Amino acid sequence: MKQTVILPSIQTLFFLTFVIQSANVFSAEIQSNEQPNDGVVAFNAGHYNEAEIYFLAKSKEPQFKNESLIYLSKIAKEKGDGDAAIKYIEQALAVEPNTAEELLVSGDIYCDQAQRSSIFAALKLAKSCITQYDAAVTMAPENIEALVSATKFHLNAPAIVGGSTKRGNELLERLSRLSPEDADTLRVPLVEKGKGANSALAFADELSKKGFRSAENQYQIAHYYRDKKLYTKAQSLFEPLLSWKETSKNKWFLNDSWLQLGEIFLIEGKDPAQGVKLIEHYKKKNSNPHDVHYFWSTWSLAKGYKALGEKDKYDALVKNIKSEDYKQNKAFSKEFESSI
Repeated sequence: MKQTVILPSIQTLFFLTFVIQSANVFSAEIQSNEQPNDGVVAFNAGHYNEAEIYFLAKSKEPQFKNESLIYLSKIAKEKGDGDAAIKYIEQALAVEPNTAEELLVSGDIYCDQAQRSSIFAALKLAKSCITQYDAAVTMAPENIEALVSATKFHLNAPAIVGGSTKRGNELLERLSRLSPEDADTLRVPLVEKGKGANSALAFADELSKKGFRSAENQYQIAHYYRDKKLYTKAQSLFEPLLSWKETSKNKWFLNDSWLQLGEIFLIEGKDPAQGVKLIEHYKKKNSNPHDVHYFWSTWSLAKGYKALGEKDKYDALVKNIKSEDYKQNKAFSKEFESSI
C-alpha cells in the first residue's frame, strides 16, 4: 500500500501527505489546561457531525467564537471540505491576537488543500502553508509542533513554494536542542539521502534501541522499516503501539498501526487470517472516507478476504469501493483499477 495521496503535478511539494495530515488533525488542543467540552470530546471521537452542531451553536457566543471557528475549520477539513476549512480558519485568524496553535492549524489546512488543488492553486496554498508555519515558529520559538512542521516543509519542499534547506537545517538544529527524538526521526531520510540506505538503517536501529516517547516518531521509524521491507523490525515497533494509551494527539498513529501490522501479515503470507483480523479492527476504529488510508485499507481488507478464499466478501468490498469517489485519489485509483 502506498502512503501518499499527492497529485502527480505537485509530487515534489511535500515529504509525505499523511505527515501533513497527522499534524493538522492532532495539533495541540486549544483547551489543553481545561476539561474538554462536549464538542471537543465529539471531535476527538471522530463524531464530526455532532461536533459541528455543537461548535456552530457556540460560534454565536462571543466568548466561544474563536475556539469554535478553529474547531469548525478542523471538522471541515476532516470532512473533506477544504474551502469551508479555509473560510473558518481565516475568520478565526481575523480575531487577534492569534496563537501559535491557530497558526499551525491554518498552515496544516493550507497544506492539505494544496494536495487537492490544481498546480497553480497548489503553489499559492503551499506558500501560505509555510508562511503560517514560520509565523508559528516566530511566535513560539520553542513550540515543538511548530518546529517539526516548519522543518519538514523547508527541508523537503522546493524553493518555488518557500522551501529552504538552509532554513530547514537551522530549525533542525534548534529542534535538536529542544527535542532530540523529534529531530533524529526527521534526520533518518536525510541520512539516507546524504550517506545511503545502510547508514540510514543503522541510524534507525540506533533510535529503536533507545526507545521512543512519541507514538508518531515510533510509527515513522516503523513505517521506514516497512518501506525497506524489513518487516520483522517494523512489526517490533508497530505491535507495542497497539497497547499505548490513546490521546487526541497520538490517536491516528495508534489506529493506523493496526492497519500497518495487518498488511505486514498479509504481505508475508504467514498468517493472512491474523492480517484480516487486524485490518477489520482498524476499519472499526477509522471509517472516515477522507482519511489518507481509507481506500487503501478497504482494498487491503478485500485482498485479505480473497487470500482466505472468501470471494463473496472480496466482491462486496470491491463493489463498495467502486460505489464511492475513489478516483479522486489518483495513486489509489491507478493501483486499484490495474489490480481488480
